[in-house]
Amino acid sequence: VVWTLIPTIIVFIVFAWGWKGNLDQSVAPANALQYRVTGQQWNWLIYHPGSAFPAKEMYVPINTPVKVTMDSKDVIHAFFVPAFRVKRDVLPGRYQIVWWEATKLGTYDFFCAEYCGTEHSTMNTKIHVVTQEEYDEQPWDLRPDDLGEWGAQLYATMGCATCHSTDGSAKIGPSFQGIWGTQEEVTLADGSTQTITVNEDYIKESIYQPQAKIVKGYETAGNMTAFSEAEIPSTPDGDSRMDALIEFIKGLKDQ
Repeated sequence: VVWTLIPTIIVFIVFAWGWKGNLDQSVAPANALQYRVTGQQWNWLIYHPGSAFPAKEMYVPINTPVKVTMDSKDVIHAFFVPAFRVKRDVLPGRYQIVWWEATKLGTYDFFCAEYCGTEHSTMNTKIHVVTQEEYDEQPWDLRPDDLGEWGAQLYATMGCATCHSTDGSAKIGPSFQGIWGTQEEVTLADGSTQTITVNEDYIKESIYQPQAKIVKGYETAGNMTAFSEAEIPSTPDGDSRMDALIEFIKGLKDQ
C-alpha cells in the first residue's frame, strides 16, 4: 500500500504542477494587447492592435502582456522567438495562439522554424521592445515622406516581395527591376500573343486582376491574391498606396 500510495500522490502533485504551468503558457491574460500575424511564403504580415494594414516588423511595449493570434495562407510555418522562449507552428486553416511579456528593452529576431520552401531562410524579421511612450507613437505606421520610399515600404509589407524581386532574379513572378516602360510582344499562358506595355494601367490591372495577363513561364503567379481598391485606398492627402507602388517600380527602371 505504501509503495503504491506514495508514488501516486507524487504523480498527482507533478501533474497538477505541470498542468498549471501549461495553462499559464497557453492562456493569455485578459488585458493582453491583441496582435495578428499571418505567415506566407516567404514573409510575415504583422497587424498591430487597431491597424488595418500589415507591418514588416513588430513593436511591443515593455512589461505588457502581448497575445498573438496566427494563421498561414499556404503551408506550415513556425513562429519562433528564441530570446522569448516562444515557438508555435502556424497552420493553414487553423488559428494558433502565443503570448509573452517582454521585460527588457531591445530588438530581437524572430524566424520561421519550419522549412516552408525555397526561400525559407529569408523568412525572418524583428521584434522591437520599446517604452510605452515610443509605442504610443506607432512607429510601425509612420509613412515616409517620399512616395517612392513609401512604395518600397509597401512592397516589403504587403507581400509583393514574396513573388517579385528587385534585383533581376526570377521568382514566382517577374522581377520589378527595369520593367517600367518596357513594351514587348509576349506569349501568354493560354498560348496567345500580345504586346504589353508596362505602365500605370498595366500595373493596376496586374494587382486588381492578376489572372488577366499571365505570361508563359509564370503560370504559378496566377495564384497571386487579387487586391480590391478598398484594400489599397487613397490617403487624406490624395496619394494612394497604388501611386506609391507605381512610383517605387518606376524608380527601379534604370537599375
